[in-house]
Amino acid sequence: MKKKLGKILISTGAALWPLAAMADTATELSNPLSINDPKLFIARLLRYALGFLGIVGLIMILYGGFLMLTSAGNADTIKKAKSTIIWAAVGIAVVIGSWQILSYIFSAISQVQ
Repeated sequence: MKKKLGKILISTGAALWPLAAMADTATELSNPLSINDPKLFIARLLRYALGFLGIVGLIMILYGGFLMLTSAGNADTIKKAKSTIIWAAVGIAVVIGSWQILSYIFSAISQVQ
């Protein structure tokens, strides 16, 4: 066991040795997001997350419609389809409300500064 651990440590050290040689050179990291303001970054992140949740809600409504169409008169499947459509609509309403609240908060923050 100790021999294996020693071999792993030696091979890891040998693999990382070239990085130690380059440690003294200065490198400049570029910003891949091209956003310098943290508030703008958070706003974009929340906008994308809420957009994704809206798409999930739309897919759930389509799934409920598919269940309704393929139920063949089965009462349990129709009940499940109605429940899916209702809760997906509630979810979309929550997402829209969240977007409105967040846009109000971000506009209030930007007016303060």
